[in-house]
Amino acid sequence: MIDAWVRFISKYSRFLLIIVFFFVLLASFVAVNLKIDPDFGTLVSPESVFNTNDRILNNAFETNDAFLILLKLDESTTLKSAVTSMNDSRVQDYVQVLTTTLKESQYVTGVSQVQYSEDMRYARVLVSLSTPKKLGSTNEVKSELDYLVQEAGGVPGVTVLVTGMPVLINQVSTLLITDNLNTILITFVFIFIILFWYSRNLTFTLITIAIPIISLIFLAALMVWLSISVTITLAAVGVLMLGLGADYAIHTAVHYKHARHEHESHKKAMFHTLSDLKTPITASFITTLAGFGALIFGVSPSSQAQGKVLALGISVIYLCSFLIFPLLLSAFHKKLDFRPNKTFDKIISFMTKLAIYQAHKAKTVLTILFLLTLVMMYGASKVAFSTSNSNWIPESDPIASSFREISAVYGNVDSITLLITATKGDLRNVQTQRDVEILKSAIEGIPNVDLVSSPYDGIPYDTAVLYDAITNNQTLRSQFNYDYTLTTITISSENLDQDEAGKSKVFQEVKKLVEMYPVHNADISYYGDVVRFDELGDSLQRDAGVTTVLGLGLVFFVAAAIYASLMVGVLSLIPIIIAVIWAIGLMGFFNIPFTSLSTGIISLVLGVGVDFSIHLVDSIKKYLSRGKQIEEAIIKTLEGSGSAILLSSLTTFVGFMALTFAVLLGTRRLGLALAVSIVAVFIVSISLVPALMSLTTRKKAKTISP
Repeated sequence: MIDAWVRFISKYSRFLLIIVFFFVLLASFVAVNLKIDPDFGTLVSPESVFNTNDRILNNAFETNDAFLILLKLDESTTLKSAVTSMNDSRVQDYVQVLTTTLKESQYVTGVSQVQYSEDMRYARVLVSLSTPKKLGSTNEVKSELDYLVQEAGGVPGVTVLVTGMPVLINQVSTLLITDNLNTILITFVFIFIILFWYSRNLTFTLITIAIPIISLIFLAALMVWLSISVTITLAAVGVLMLGLGADYAIHTAVHYKHARHEHESHKKAMFHTLSDLKTPITASFITTLAGFGALIFGVSPSSQAQGKVLALGISVIYLCSFLIFPLLLSAFHKKLDFRPNKTFDKIISFMTKLAIYQAHKAKTVLTILFLLTLVMMYGASKVAFSTSNSNWIPESDPIASSFREISAVYGNVDSITLLITATKGDLRNVQTQRDVEILKSAIEGIPNVDLVSSPYDGIPYDTAVLYDAITNNQTLRSQFNYDYTLTTITISSENLDQDEAGKSKVFQEVKKLVEMYPVHNADISYYGDVVRFDELGDSLQRDAGVTTVLGLGLVFFVAAAIYASLMVGVLSLIPIIIAVIWAIGLMGFFNIPFTSLSTGIISLVLGVGVDFSIHLVDSIKKYLSRGKQIEEAIIKTLEGSGSAILLSSLTTFVGFMALTFAVLLGTRRLGLALAVSIVAVFIVSISLVPALMSLTTRKKAKTISP
């Protein structure tokens, strides 16, 4: 079958290339419609406490969002007519016009009184909103408010900015996604340079790098077709696909290059390449698919989405590597001029000498690796889960800058919202009021809590007075839902300090007090960004454990099934387990925390590690079956598969390091974590597999010999 396929693509290579070009063009046209969804809500389950309460509040109250309009004196203005203080009557007149203009928006439900800073250099207005729950709604609302701010005119010497937490979150999410998309170009450049440095041939470089690019285009088109948007946790998939796509193409290209060096014709070289690689690449694909697929069984939607898209992506890469890459080699084989690279050859020579040592001193190598693994386990114990805002907030962004100014002038106030829901009757109940006030008093005693606001504040403990006040006072009435069964308590703090696990200390104390002081005929639930990130941290830690165990199990089962050998399953699994420990250990030593972006790293190590392991195991077994001694089999393997693994590691490493050029700290941390993971996978695979194969082969030989 392979022989027929090689003859077919050799005969009709140009015609088939035109067909491929047409489909790539069509996929590119579709991929242009790939949507970006910057919603942070996708990081936690739709059934989480935060998202559940978000829906409840949206249904219960007309207002579900709030923006800030920040006015500040422009210190750099040269206008003689510029105002020098917010006390100026022109500013006050402008605020009135601005308030009236903003109320024309279909989204605005209320505009607060202006709040001036003590030095009269700043002023802010809170705009209450009813934001539609759909993709891009925050941008839509902000655009309308920006337009209305312009319509309201202005005051010489005063700048006006539409800001607020929803704007900041949307901006950070958008920056995060665009950061990752922009690094695709940097990754492409780095991979191109390395491939050209290795081959010294432009045609070889272009057709090799074409595979990850074509794979990325097809993946984007499939995401559009399946209505999958680019979210925060999928932002780095593009860079990952370039790295993995180059990996598969490199293995094929290096094998083809060695076959041509043995003075084989193009057709023979192609036949031997596809014949030799069909089993290891297919095994690598299925086990990588299993490793990535384990993410689908994670707890958080972010892990599940990563698993689906990565599984889809590796499938596209596999098909492109076996269907399109041989076609490219056939179409341009006459332009392939393989010249030696002395530097690369010296590196391989060093690896070969190391392999000889491994073959003769397998137990020594394994002992050294075991001791280093113990050291890495200590490093792994130092890794923390970080949900800190420092992962998300850029330093130079104007929206982020406005938040820093607001914090400096007005104080950095965060809040936790308690939802009080009646379980019997409604909340116009004196006993409920009394219990709420007792709980409020207890919460006010928590360190760093600055203010606790309750709708019952200032109302006497009298049934008739309470009922009349809540029912007939419009201000109080607006704090309850339509049937008085839902209201909220707001806890404000200038310092929601986090513990080592990234959880808010204030929130943990609040939850304890809620358990201690129940409210009559009512349940209490939680809402706010603190709640969202607390749930996110929990889901990340659960995901890391679940997906790791499941991924390892699937990898072992698939590898053992493909080769019909439990030993191959073990040989594929052990390097991955150690590589995972090393990867996390290096993160600990380099002080790189797990974030909501980097929890998929373990599955990545599974996917890439099993690829390296299977190629090494398959190649060594292949040479042993041809009558080679273990030393020679390892040497031959490192000259072939070892070269491909080294080149693949380099291209993948620089691809991930490209993420360190991003604006956001979270993205830079992701790039560093992925890069050290690849280093760990390469070192462990290239050291451990030959040593294990040497040891098991010698034991088998002793068992067989009389």
